[in-house]
Amino acid sequence: MIKRIIFALPLVGLLWSCDTKEKTRLQAQVDSLHTELQASQATAKQLEDVGVLIDSIDASRQLLRTDVVEGTSYKDYSSRLKSINEHIRQTEAKIAELEKANKNAKASTAGYSATIKRLRNDLEMSTQQIAALQTEVEKMRGENQTLAMTVNQKDSLLNQSTETVRMREQDVANLETKVQEINNTAKMTQADMYFAQAQALETAAARTKFAPKKKKETKREALELYKLSLSLGKSEAQPKIEELEKEVG
Repeated sequence: MIKRIIFALPLVGLLWSCDTKEKTRLQAQVDSLHTELQASQATAKQLEDVGVLIDSIDASRQLLRTDVVEGTSYKDYSSRLKSINEHIRQTEAKIAELEKANKNAKASTAGYSATIKRLRNDLEMSTQQIAALQTEVEKMRGENQTLAMTVNQKDSLLNQSTETVRMREQDVANLETKVQEINNTAKMTQADMYFAQAQALETAAARTKFAPKKKKETKREALELYKLSLSLGKSEAQPKIEELEKEVG
């Protein structure tokens, strides 16, 4: 009996050793699967984060475009565009990391590769749309600057025209004043001339031995000349008129 027990002990030890190796091998497989699961979950989380970033980029682009159409300052537009471009750079870096990790993985899955490719295409489309918006805004800004320059030029021309009109109006006013002065001077000169002629006729009628009828006609002519002189502003003619009206009746 003892001999049998002694003979069986090595067999028990061998069986125990085999069982321990199998457990170790199975545990290693479990650990490996657990590690792969964790890596897979991390990759899925990264893919989800990238998708969220791309959606955020697209939403920000659409909102920015709406604000550009409705009206926003160029400073605000530039600041927001800079933020969007920064998100694009971050997303590009994350996709590059995912591509590298998937390429270096021991068991690269077709599902992950397809998802990463789709995300890259979505990012490229968003980038192109941002570039198109930027081109459109720069075009609008250039047109606005040209329009503003045109308006300023027209305002300048209008101001010059207004100044020219004002100067011409002043010239016309000065000319009218000068003409009025000339007219006044001419009237006074004419009045003085009529007054002098009337005086000469009156003197001639008084000194010359005209017939009474002739003298009266001469004084009547003098009276008319005095009246013309008075009508042109020669106030000294008024007493003469009153005097001669009494004489000639």
